[in-house]
Amino acid sequence: MIEFRDVSKVYENGTVGLDHVNLSIQDCEFLAVIGLSGAGKSTMLRSINRLNEISEGEIFVDGSSITKASRKQLRKMRTRIGMISQTFNLVKRSTVQRNVLSGKLGSFGTVKSIFGLFSQADYDLCTEMLKKVGLEKKLHSRCDELSGGQQQRVSIARTLFQEADIILADEP
Repeated sequence: MIEFRDVSKVYENGTVGLDHVNLSIQDCEFLAVIGLSGAGKSTMLRSINRLNEISEGEIFVDGSSITKASRKQLRKMRTRIGMISQTFNLVKRSTVQRNVLSGKLGSFGTVKSIFGLFSQADYDLCTEMLKKVGLEKKLHSRCDELSGGQQQRVSIARTLFQEADIILADEP
């Protein structure tokens, strides 16, 4: 499902984030990457969905190169890759429900996204994901009213709501 072929990432200041990484992760495999701070764990994760551009090599997702994907192809590929980042990336002044619903904005059309035209199935799935993380009672709360742990669970619910084939979690 995910394959790194001789992948390197060197930052502009000369820091090596990844050094000729070769790795294959199969469907339904669970992989934990453990290392010291600055070892390149986040760089590796962010390279999978091309939030970090790599310096050399190639990364494949389901046999397709994400490294060489056009903007349109990349957008489509990213809808299948959920990301739980260290920073929760929530709209703090928005409700928990609205933040979770935003998990599928990449696969919704522009009009649906702008006007928030979500289906009943979207609302039901949102509630189901919030139940999974124990926050169904916070559905209409603003995110800036939540504790850090609750905000993290909203971020997890948003990623689950995306129904992605791949979930990348950076210190979840």
